[in-house]
Amino acid sequence: MGRVTLTFLLYLIIIFVGTCINSFSLTTTEIINNQLKISPNLGIYIKNLTKGKVISSHNSNKKFIPASNQKIITTLSSLNYLSSNYRFNSYFFVNNIGIDTFKPNKLIEEGSAINFYIDTRGDPTLSSGDIVRIVRFFKKKNLRSIKGNIILDNTYFEEPYFNNNWKKSWKGLVWAPHVSSVAVDENLYKAKGNKDLLMTDNPLYLLGIKLLREFRKQGIQVKGKVVLSRIPVKTKMRFNKVIYKHSSKDLGRIVKVVNKKSNNLYAEHLFKKLSANFYRSEGSWKSSAAFVSSFLVKKVGLNSGSFYISDGSGLSRKNKITPKSMVLLLDFARETEYFPYFYASLPLAGVDGTLLKRFKSKPLYKNLRAKTGYINKVSSLSGYFTSKNGDLYAFSIIVNNYNYSVRPFIDRLLTKIYYL
Repeated sequence: MGRVTLTFLLYLIIIFVGTCINSFSLTTTEIINNQLKISPNLGIYIKNLTKGKVISSHNSNKKFIPASNQKIITTLSSLNYLSSNYRFNSYFFVNNIGIDTFKPNKLIEEGSAINFYIDTRGDPTLSSGDIVRIVRFFKKKNLRSIKGNIILDNTYFEEPYFNNNWKKSWKGLVWAPHVSSVAVDENLYKAKGNKDLLMTDNPLYLLGIKLLREFRKQGIQVKGKVVLSRIPVKTKMRFNKVIYKHSSKDLGRIVKVVNKKSNNLYAEHLFKKLSANFYRSEGSWKSSAAFVSSFLVKKVGLNSGSFYISDGSGLSRKNKITPKSMVLLLDFARETEYFPYFYASLPLAGVDGTLLKRFKSKPLYKNLRAKTGYINKVSSLSGYFTSKNGDLYAFSIIVNNYNYSVRPFIDRLLTKIYYL
């Protein structure tokens, strides 16, 4: 190792140790300036919401890549437009052959149907257990055979199912999902001879195959195959059908999974759902980005030049937002009727989610609630905490292009502000 490298490392150690020893006596400005020596691309905005006073600001109007802090935007947009009690619905039904028009819930003619239809509306929470219950329902309705195909409507979300702004090398990785109008078992499956869970690149087809296998397991014959195709409106609207409506958990609980576990799949389903639901067209990343941008400008009051939306999870490096805009969004959320659901969805310091192993000591332990964010050379933390005097603070700290951990710095800075 060269003398220059050793000298530089010694310099960093001196800064780090010195900061740790003296951090309590340092001002917030001094703590930030020390960190800027090793993390110059740092953005900070911290506001006392109770008093309406800005406590700390550095590069607060500069746009940064937020990583998973993007999920704050996605979950708040969803709660605002869908409501906390919203549920994703999926419809499983058979039509025509073998159905008594005057008794639509009774199958006749030896329990046969031509096709089995699945009309999904963006639910990311479907499970194999749900499939067992769905097939059991139709078996109790005397369904014994499907002469045709299992047909899944593939038009609710627009292709591509994999975001073009994500790295192609991510395909197949469990945290980089393919997003179609449904997900079963979070798009994971086991292949023969492989103990590991694999990520499907065709979620609708995976659902079809799981249904096909469950039909056969419960003794219902299927002569056809799994088909992905638009289901005609007239087929959906016929009244003489046996139908099973599956509803997800409410959105208030789904956003907890998004934020506490930083679930990318759920986040992208919420994101695409917004444009599909309100534009009455195929949900897409492009149209949802426009929809969410409109929410941030018209509803929240952000400057359109202070952010850029590329996806719902934060995987895309094209996402951008200023720390100030993030705090303005958090401040906006505080005044909404759905704030309790959003606030409860954020990881609690030292207790759960992605903050389980952070802030394990007072005063921020069981106090701070915030969303973490991390992708290569990007680290972010945005959320709330209550200070020693009982004031509520909102903050956003984002670092891009860093080489050393910023967690100790964030801990020191927020702890210092707690005592102000």
